Amino acid sequence: MAPSFESVDVSNAIEASLRIVDGRARERRISITTKIEQALPEIFADDRMLKQILMNLLSNAVKFTAEGGKIRLRARVLTGGGIEISVIDTGIGIAKSDLETVMAPFGQVESTLTRKFAGTGLGLPLTRSLVELHGGSLVVQSKQGMGTKVTIKPPAGDSPTAR
Repeated sequence: MAPSFESVDVSNAIEASLRIVDGRARERRISITTKIEQALPEIFADDRMLKQILMNLLSNAVKFTAEGGKIRLRARVLTGGGIEISVIDTGIGIAKSDLETVMAPFGQVESTLTRKFAGTGLGLPLTRSLVELHGGSLVVQSKQGMGTKVTIKPPAGDSPTAR
């Protein structure tokens, strides 16, 4: 399905995505806190894809965070325009040597930490592709045993290539 770019309220997309993962997080006693700047501008994006991006990031955070852990979602306006959205968790993290593997389609890290988590290995690669389709970027920072921070920067402006 081709993207349908339109003016999208980022705060609404974040809230909708949070509602979807909230039940699973509550079941596992994982707290999700948010810090969303009041004046987030609308962006030119495919609303459905933006929600999918956010759901993928939040679902991964819930999936790889131990019961009782914490997830933070931050959204802010960048100096010079544009926005940045980060999902930070206290999960199992990813070793630096494994970052390239988890960003490849079907790439899964096989270890005693990850064996209990089922999945296809498509979450982060698909998310990165969707962000890049919008002309944005995705950065993963992680430390094994400490957690992961994934940051997306949709482009500023009124088109998916306005960067």
